[in-house]
Amino acid sequence: MRAYFAPCGMGLGHIVRCEAVLRRLRELTDVDAYFATYSEGLSYARGSGLKALEIPRIRLVMKRNGEIDVERTLCYITPRLPSIVAKQLAHDLKYMMCLRPDVVISDTRAMAILAAKLARLPCVCLLNQARVFVPRKKRMLRVSRLAEAGLLATLGEVWLLADEIFVPDYPEPFTISRMNLTAPDRMRRKMHLVGPILTKRPEELPGQEELKDELGFRPEDPLIFMPVTGALEERPHFLKSMLRVLRGLTNHLQVMVSLGLPDRGERPLVNSPSFRVYYWVDDFYSYLKACDVAILRGGHGGITKCMAFGKPMLIVPPPSHTEKMVNAYRAKEVGVAEVLLQEEIYRERVKEALMSLLEEPSYREKLQLTRRLANRLDALSEIASSILRLAERS
Repeated sequence: MRAYFAPCGMGLGHIVRCEAVLRRLRELTDVDAYFATYSEGLSYARGSGLKALEIPRIRLVMKRNGEIDVERTLCYITPRLPSIVAKQLAHDLKYMMCLRPDVVISDTRAMAILAAKLARLPCVCLLNQARVFVPRKKRMLRVSRLAEAGLLATLGEVWLLADEIFVPDYPEPFTISRMNLTAPDRMRRKMHLVGPILTKRPEELPGQEELKDELGFRPEDPLIFMPVTGALEERPHFLKSMLRVLRGLTNHLQVMVSLGLPDRGERPLVNSPSFRVYYWVDDFYSYLKACDVAILRGGHGGITKCMAFGKPMLIVPPPSHTEKMVNAYRAKEVGVAEVLLQEEIYRERVKEALMSLLEEPSYREKLQLTRRLANRLDALSEIASSILRLAERS
């Protein structure tokens, strides 16, 4: 089977879950797979030895603190959007006509779905954000509202072109992307909430204390795990602030940080007994099970994985990143996380939030429920089965 994966290239979450789908497919059949993406997704594909195809990127203008500059982004994108869309569509269509895949798997890449329909190819869509919320700024309020309405109307019609739409999220009452899935009824009826995409489950790994010992941490002391994700431009300001705070808490806690740079390999930048900073960690799930609290930026995949592994979260979403902000506050509403804004990163505030997550039993009680629910769901098998059915009909 020849498969054409088209993950959004912003951050690593989209391509990582596409890679997970590919692994499950390869357990069922021989697959010749291609990954058409851009930015961080393209770097990851090339570094992981996947067959990578470059797609023109969509550029967001960032401020120095990692916040999306809404005004400059809208001014930059608005006149260029037709050209960007046309170039992405042309690249996808060219690649598909050359490769003639049996099936297209888009992860939040609208132009790949449109290209698949033009090429008369079956298409599966992975999606956790049907609606784009444009950040509201006073100077650009009217433009923001118009842009948001236009994106909802346009993208909604494109997502509906897919033969199947899978949402890797929990059913209610634990759906994290609830607000981001606000859409017309005919689209919501087509969405299948299949649970988190997991390549390892908690029961497949050793116990928490055993894992801490294997990874070189003290089993008796709390371990904080911070896997940094998101666009590269979002990270520097956050990392500078958070690393300074976490280093000052190592009298009470152990800290493990992954900088989310797979091209640098799994090697340490800082490697002291209670405070470690690695460029990348290959065995993400072992660190996740070993930890007592995870610090996240609000990415959907990270939150749903923590819920499956029963780990409370401190979430610090990037400023003006509406999807991650909504995810963060929804996780807090569900009762599995605390949320800090980026400007609240100072020692006492972070320590207070972490100690609450470690000591307050209500988080563990809710996480027992989400963990049991995740154990009953098998997103990868459901998605892979659908892909195989569509490919066989093509």
